[in-house]
Amino acid sequence: MNAPRPWLSILLAAYRVEAYVDACAASILAQLEPGDMGVELVFVDDASPDATAARIEAIAARDPRVRLIRHARNGGVSAARNTLLDAARGDYLWYVDPDDLVQPGAIASLRGVIDARPPDLVSCDFLSFDDATGRPRKPAYAHIASFAGPAGASEEGYEALLLGLFATGRFHPWSKVVRRAIWPAGLRFPAGRVFEDLAVYARLGLQVRHHVHVPEVWIAYRQRAGSELAKLDAAKLDQWLQALAGYAAELPEDASAALRLAVAHHCARTLARALRRARRLKPDARTWLRETALPLWASASPLDAHELEHAYWEAGRFGDFLRWQLNAAGRAARAYRPATSSSKAS
Repeated sequence: MNAPRPWLSILLAAYRVEAYVDACAASILAQLEPGDMGVELVFVDDASPDATAARIEAIAARDPRVRLIRHARNGGVSAARNTLLDAARGDYLWYVDPDDLVQPGAIASLRGVIDARPPDLVSCDFLSFDDATGRPRKPAYAHIASFAGPAGASEEGYEALLLGLFATGRFHPWSKVVRRAIWPAGLRFPAGRVFEDLAVYARLGLQVRHHVHVPEVWIAYRQRAGSELAKLDAAKLDQWLQALAGYAAELPEDASAALRLAVAHHCARTLARALRRARRLKPDARTWLRETALPLWASASPLDAHELEHAYWEAGRFGDFLRWQLNAAGRAARAYRPATSSSKAS
């Protein structure tokens, strides 16, 4: 007899987390009633060189709700998440980093939201604590909103979700629980690339027809040394811009002016920040800007440089208008002309 499908799959891509994985698993399993098979924990060990896999095996030996899949070779977090996506059996998917903690009561709160009216996506807030001290580095880190919008509101359509996410820029998977049924078969985490969360969840948001934001701290994010932005090298700089490449064409035709502005503003800020770093990382930043950065920006932004200026002005965002006019990225974008196919012979 087949076991019933779990209502929730908690998916954990593990690599060199032997010091943390027991605490993470315990924070989840402590919230489940003994014998309750409605939640599964699926780990992928991405060929860790330490005792990560052995620790997960020990947890799985004690609890049948825990599964371990082992990669023979290290493929990176995107490859591990894709393996988890294929292996998950639950109606809802929640990616959790195995060095973080799921806060007490989070799973019960999530179940209450789903039972009330099953949404396509549930977002939550989080706290950030220092790995060395176990405490938030600043008081503001004790509760960080992942979404800018009405607290606890149930929103219809993709627009409200994407407006709230682009406003905060927080596309991380661990603050979002997604109904498996809306996940497109062809949507995968881009293997071997950073900023994979943005690449996937900005596109996944287009599938959402009903979402709920719960303004409760469900995740305790462990702040360890070195962020992706701090570790950017020349190749990762390109990947930052590649995350939303082609997004302008993927936006539905009925996307509002407000959403187009939100996406374009995000793309403009990314271009400006990338250019500042390129001056240190790229041997010829001007050529990189012209041949790589601007084409990627143009394919991601639903507004060109002049349309963005106009949208800033019409929205009364005069500070953004001036920054875009004055910074080097904005000047380059205004002068940029996308390459076109050769014209027809007359």
